[in-house]
Order: sequence, then structure tokens, then C-alpha cells
Amino acid sequence: MKLRLVALLLVIPFILFSQKKGTTFGLQIKPIIPVNYFDAGPKTTSDSLVEVNIKPKTGFSFGVLIRQELSKSIAIEVGISSVKRNFDVEAKGLTTSNSDKTDFGFLSYQIPIQGLFYIQLSEQIFMNTTAGIGIDMYPSDVKSKGENFLLDNQTSRFQNFNLSLLANLGFEYRTEKSGTFYIGASFNGPFKPIAKSFYTYNYVDSKNTTVSSLLNGNYITLDFRFFFPEQEDKL
Repeated sequence: MKLRLVALLLVIPFILFSQKKGTTFGLQIKPIIPVNYFDAGPKTTSDSLVEVNIKPKTGFSFGVLIRQELSKSIAIEVGISSVKRNFDVEAKGLTTSNSDKTDFGFLSYQIPIQGLFYIQLSEQIFMNTTAGIGIDMYPSDVKSKGENFLLDNQTSRFQNFNLSLLANLGFEYRTEKSGTFYIGASFNGPFKPIAKSFYTYNYVDSKNTTVSSLLNGNYITLDFRFFFPEQEDKL
């Protein structure tokens, strides 16, 4: 059922735009870069027995886009992307010298709907800014176990769907025959936390303690895009 919904949401923009002049199709690759800005940095949660540090690390997003030009300076983009957020987790016992670590990845799918505004810098070079909304889907919860078998992680999604604020700034080089090449940076900020992680730590013998932390899902990406040349209508 979820896959059918995603497929339907992807097909709708193709139906709306595929026959219109000014439509281009593209691919994008977006490495997720760990930063301490926009509340996207490391988190710490603890009680009297254990301290757990959660550190975002490099993730990855890949997808397809449809761009429909409305004028020489305004366009609309829609598409679909898979997003893999990755995290390192380290746990340290506060009453013992024991420690453990694990990592996990949290997968989601996003349908971005964005408005673009172009600024022409030269005949072929344009700067553009975008803003919009992302429709996010989270297919499953995640579990992982520590290297020393002292730490268990259970990351549970809050809901199947969420919305994100999207913002982007970048530059593109346009050619008539080879297509458009783009480089930029993006911010993705979910309106609500995407999941809650529970960390159960075996601090001594068979005694456990559990702490938790919200996963807000904010991230920054470096964006690489390629748009195919627009196909001319044939009579």
C-alpha cells in the first residue's frame, strides 16, 4: 500500500508536466554533511548510570526531479528521493569503566515540492534559490546492538508521514545540447521529530538502564544535479 502511494505521488507530476513546454527531467545526488548548525549536531542523553552520545555522520540522498519553467526567472520542481541518515552511538558507564558503541541508519523517502527563483549571472550561468515543502515517508523502525553487547538501540518512528521545510542555494551552468549542470547546498528541517531512540545499557551483570533521545532529522547537504536537455516538440 505504501509503495503504491509513493508511485502515485510520483506519477502525478509526470502527468501534469510531461506535455508542457519548458519541462526538464533531472537526477540529483546529495551527500549529507554532519554539521553543528540548525540543531543538526551531536546529542547527549544520560541518567545516573550511563551517558549516551549520538553523533550524525555522513549520509546520502539520491533522487529524480522534474522542473517546469513558468517564466525566465521562476520555475517549479517536484520529484522523489531516498534519504539515508546515519548516526554513531557511544555509551559510557558512569559507575563502571565499561563502554560500548554502535551505529545505525534511518531510511526515509521524500517528495519535494519547491519554487525556484533564478538570477542570470552570464549567458549560461545562473544562480537560483529555492524554498518549499517535502512530504516525507518513514518505512520502518531500526534496531542495532553494540560491539560489546552491552548496548541496544531501538529507534522508533513517530508516524509514517511528516512534512519538512526545504531551502536551497546554488549555481547552474546551462548548455543547449548537453543539459544543465548544478552545484549547491540545501537545508532540510522536519516540522516534527522523525523518531525517538531508546538506548538500553547493561551497566553491570544483568542489570539494565534505558535512556532516550528524540531524532529531529535536520540535515545539510551538498547538492549535485544534472538536467537533461529539453526535448523539442516534433510535428
